[in-house]
Amino acid sequence: MSENGTASKLRNARACEACRASKSRCIFSKGQDVCHRCEQSSNDCVVRSKARPMRTRNTKSSTNPNKNHSPIFDDSEFSINLPPVLPPDTQKDLLALHRRHKEFFGEDGPPETKRIHDIEQVQSASSLIEQRRISLLDGEELLSTFRLMAPCFPFVQVSQDATVPSLSKSSPFLLLAILTSASIKDPPLYHQMDHEFRRVLSSKVIVEGQKSLDFLLGLLVYIAWYPIHIHPRNNQSSMYINLAISLAADLGLDRESPNLSNFNAIRTEGLIENDEFTKAAKRAYLGCYYLSSAYCQGFGKPNNLRYSNVMDVYGESLMDEELLAPVYSMVRLRRLNEKITELHASKQLSDDPHLDSLNAELNVQIFTNELQQWRDSIPDEIRSLPYMALAERSVDLSIYSYELGFLRKPYRDHLRSQKDNAPLVQSHLTNCLDSSKRFFEYLLSLPEASLLGFTSVQWGLMVEATLVLSRLTFLMAANRGWDSNTTRTNIPLVMYLDCLCYRFQHLSSTKTSSEDVNHPRNPDVLYVFKMLLASVKTSYERRVANIKPESFVVQPGKIAGIAMGHCPIMDPSLSPYFNSPKDSTYGGSSDLNQIGASEYQTSTTGMPLYHDLWATMTCNWAREF
Repeated sequence: MSENGTASKLRNARACEACRASKSRCIFSKGQDVCHRCEQSSNDCVVRSKARPMRTRNTKSSTNPNKNHSPIFDDSEFSINLPPVLPPDTQKDLLALHRRHKEFFGEDGPPETKRIHDIEQVQSASSLIEQRRISLLDGEELLSTFRLMAPCFPFVQVSQDATVPSLSKSSPFLLLAILTSASIKDPPLYHQMDHEFRRVLSSKVIVEGQKSLDFLLGLLVYIAWYPIHIHPRNNQSSMYINLAISLAADLGLDRESPNLSNFNAIRTEGLIENDEFTKAAKRAYLGCYYLSSAYCQGFGKPNNLRYSNVMDVYGESLMDEELLAPVYSMVRLRRLNEKITELHASKQLSDDPHLDSLNAELNVQIFTNELQQWRDSIPDEIRSLPYMALAERSVDLSIYSYELGFLRKPYRDHLRSQKDNAPLVQSHLTNCLDSSKRFFEYLLSLPEASLLGFTSVQWGLMVEATLVLSRLTFLMAANRGWDSNTTRTNIPLVMYLDCLCYRFQHLSSTKTSSEDVNHPRNPDVLYVFKMLLASVKTSYERRVANIKPESFVVQPGKIAGIAMGHCPIMDPSLSPYFNSPKDSTYGGSSDLNQIGASEYQTSTTGMPLYHDLWATMTCNWAREF
């Protein structure tokens, strides 16, 4: 019996690690070293040299694990392998950009266009982004970094006592999104984490159809800090937003109370408590609206999540924690901005210029009063938060910029369609300039650390304000009869851009050398944004220098040259910053499998070091303590 009992305990010693992770039966054919499952999936079949010890039920609290016996606390014995990635060959995209750029700038474009051949050579010689190991200590550092970013997006709350191991048990997908977003200042690591995030999202949510609050929260975090700077010409943010909206609807969050009969195929952990949606679930639904409204307005897409009474109900139920997480205040401000956009999207001029002027003044007064009502209802502690104060000033600017047509899309068609007798309220020009100055002066008054946590929505506010002030420059110059010197004196956009470029350069972790001063490899988001603003500044200065009295003329079907702005994305000197490495998993070079560590590795105690981050988080991280 003793021998049989021992054999029974060790009967699974032959099971490979892949089958253990997937909880599948591991079957070996006689004389074979690879199990049936690994042979069919072409995976590496790794078997422990020693039998896995049987787990015993620990009577001690899991909140106080024994660090001497739990391998998750031993940094030298635990790590995650991320596969290597190769930088792409950008020659095709670069030449296409160059041709289109010449269409905008003409033959006298920026001198940087002459360096295309050099840029191609540097890009083709880019080195491999090697595989790396993320230890438990690295994960905790990334989590700490995210805590500094989190206040800019209060719709997802992470408790102060949460750790990487605890999150890997309760919210593994949210943890993956947190680690991905927090690594954005380390571009090589971010590329690898981003590939892993998208792989898991595709596998678990799209292919397997899993639905839970954990997946929704992870999606919201990823969208909030979506890496637009990495894929500016292949922006997939709308796809992720629509996926989040669909997931929220499947969870039933578009209703005031849950319908328990609809939760058969849905994981309800953290979603429902006492037959009501949890506060985390309500914040998540409001976060869906906030991101959907902001992104769709910025990119001119239809918002598939319309504002509803449910959002007011959710917001009012969260008022007791508004000082800690001002969710409803942000949603109300976002809704006001959306109403401004909706009004002007359907606005049509009449045949009576005087009536159009009265309507324009009435619209400004209505939205100004609504903004003041919001200010009166919000405590000073909330209004003074950096991201809240910046959003407030942005709405104030939007009231005038939409009325003046600066945010019409496409703007050039708007200029072509303007009639000679189109109304122009002079006070709107002055108020728009004052609002722009208030926005930039507040932005520049913020501590540098405040910029590090900005979400893509806050970056978008900065882009929108720059766009408005640039277009306001030429309209005011034409309206007031300014020359170039007077324009520079009255509209300090160049000074604002200089200050922002200096700040971003100082905060950026990308350091340039004499060899790659013009195009460093793997620049971070701050460096890329600095280069974008520098390109805008160059284009803006060249156009302002050509301003003369009555130089800005709009005729039917024709626009004066200086009124035609240029998108910095089309600047070919910036092309090296807008490409991302390709993982071999997503169509990269087949040689990557030979270079990277496709084989499982083991530590000194035989513990496997996985390159599959999701498998590691949902298996080892949660079970080893």
